[in-house]
Amino acid sequence: MHEEIAPRPPVEGAAEGASTQPDDTGPADETTEPASAAQPAAAERVNARAVVLTCISLLASKAWEAMGLVPDPATKKLERHLDEARLAIDAAAALVDLIKEQVQDRERRELETLLTNLRLNYVEQRARG
Repeated sequence: MHEEIAPRPPVEGAAEGASTQPDDTGPADETTEPASAAQPAAAERVNARAVVLTCISLLASKAWEAMGLVPDPATKKLERHLDEARLAIDAAAALVDLIKEQVQDRERRELETLLTNLRLNYVEQRARG
């Protein structure tokens, strides 16, 4: 019996930029294991909480980059775009506000600390001109 392997959904905790698609290891007509045995990740459900936390992390990374404190991954240069930083920080804060009642105290404190650090650094960068 020949089965084609369907693409997998993104998996919680997948590295940024990592492919979530199956590897093309051979022709589709090769005998393969059943999808459930070959792809245990396909059965995993990605919940909305995990997606929101990932978005917060991405926005925070973008804010650090836009403040010129972390190099742009594409150009490897430090560039300041404070309006973008402000938008990323405000968006992350809005998401934290939405999810704060659904996370444990430790995680809530980490998110609040992240926002505080972003905001303090933003004010410092804005003061530098």
